Amino acid sequence: MLQTDTLAINSITETINTESFSNDLLDNPIWFWLSILQFIIIIRLVILRNKKTDLLTNDELKGLKESKNDSIDMSGLMNNINYSRDLYKELSKKCHPDKFLDKEVKGQADLIFQEISKHKRNYKQLLILKQRAQNELNIN
Repeated sequence: MLQTDTLAINSITETINTESFSNDLLDNPIWFWLSILQFIIIIRLVILRNKKTDLLTNDELKGLKESKNDSIDMSGLMNNINYSRDLYKELSKKCHPDKFLDKEVKGQADLIFQEISKHKRNYKQLLILKQRAQNELNIN
């Protein structure tokens, strides 16, 4: 069996003309240049990956560093999530400008209604607007 393997290898090596194979590579260097181009692209990507902090500006980096020290008002956040929707619906129904006949009151209601729409997710601001609507529009 070993003799048949060596005979097969010998016949294969005889059929390959080594001179023509090496001449083909020298005549057509496109594969060489493609491999060089791929190598340059890989090196560039590695450099960019290592310098990803340079992609941010100094102001953005300062903002990120300062945000680590900030504390989050979780009770205010939960109030915004849980109670702002109901208060918004209530105020938008009560302060809609079409409910008022007097032009002056309708103008005030329109301004308040715009503020309500602008701050529909801010519970504290909605409470302030509710107080304002009670004072200016006489709404209970």
